[in-house]
Amino acid sequence: MTKEQRRNPRFECSGPANIQVVADEPPCPARIVNVSAGGCLIALQKPQNLAQDTMVELTFSVNDQTFRVWGKVRAVRSDTKIGFEFPLLSERVRKRIEDLIEQLIEDFLTRNPIKGAEEQRRYPRVGCTGTAGVQLAAGEEFYPAKIVNLSAGGCLMVLQKPQPLPQDTLVELTFHINNLPFRVQGQVKAPRSDTRVGFEFPQLSKRVQRQLEDLVDELIGNIVKRFAERTELS
Repeated sequence: MTKEQRRNPRFECSGPANIQVVADEPPCPARIVNVSAGGCLIALQKPQNLAQDTMVELTFSVNDQTFRVWGKVRAVRSDTKIGFEFPLLSERVRKRIEDLIEQLIEDFLTRNPIKGAEEQRRYPRVGCTGTAGVQLAAGEEFYPAKIVNLSAGGCLMVLQKPQPLPQDTLVELTFHINNLPFRVQGQVKAPRSDTRVGFEFPQLSKRVQRQLEDLVDELIGNIVKRFAERTELS
């Protein structure tokens, strides 16, 4: 990964684009593949021989937003796939591109975690994995389980063995994610099957709430990082 990529990670996107190499000549039609605040990757419809450091005028549209910028050839991957740097961005255009990237990140996250319920909109859920347990009554053994997703307001667990849990049943939950252990009270809110159960956290202390929020932020950050790295390598 280059210094520019670490400073301005690129994010996958799609939209029409064109490249004008010489003024007054017809532009070359293309598609934008990814974008950062420092540059983009463009796929041309027809081969075009562009030398390193060639300056061109780029126009591209993503999410109904149109941009017109100067592009400097930085990565000639083929005669149709070219990486450009943005050497002459105004602060206004840079801010627009940064806002677009925030929108792309938000769109990516909302496509992947489970969305829909009021609790999920208030506390975004993120996919995760870790060991877990469910205790139905004080003094009883914990039923072994796996945690599947998590928010600061609840989680989804998969029990190793079937265990019918009626709506609103209160249980004790334990789970480990990223080497962090948690023990909280859970209330059944989405019994999807005898092994797959969604829980709400009805009585969290402020300390545990903050720990969960920090963990969810970390998990989301890891997703975004992997997404950006995958895009840079594409």
